[in-house]
Amino acid sequence: MKFLAILPLIALTSALTPPLPKCDQCRPLPNENKCDITTSCTYVWGHKDTSTAAPYYCACRAGYRASDCNPGDFRCQWRLPWYEGANGAPSQEGRVFVRPGAKCDTLCDHWELGAKGCQEVTLRDMCL
Repeated sequence: MKFLAILPLIALTSALTPPLPKCDQCRPLPNENKCDITTSCTYVWGHKDTSTAAPYYCACRAGYRASDCNPGDFRCQWRLPWYEGANGAPSQEGRVFVRPGAKCDTLCDHWELGAKGCQEVTLRDMCL
């Protein structure tokens, strides 16, 4: 009986929990591309869910992150667990992706580490 009284509370709690922000995509078409000139609208070929189209994100140059937001603000910028092949080594994990319009002119703390660089930016596996 106590279990039945808890069910409405659980349902209310899950209904009030805000969803995680989505990873804003860009459109690779010249007239519709909203990426800043310091980024490039990039097809993310490391996409795992074959039932949906692979995403396009604004990608910063290697070793750079967004200039106008906190490195931990995953609504503005994020990294992806992007591996080479099924069980391969990280290939683009150090690449930073940003919301369309964000400028990438700030060097990452450890830009020289390649795929292991930019660790200060949040890794978001849900975007892949």
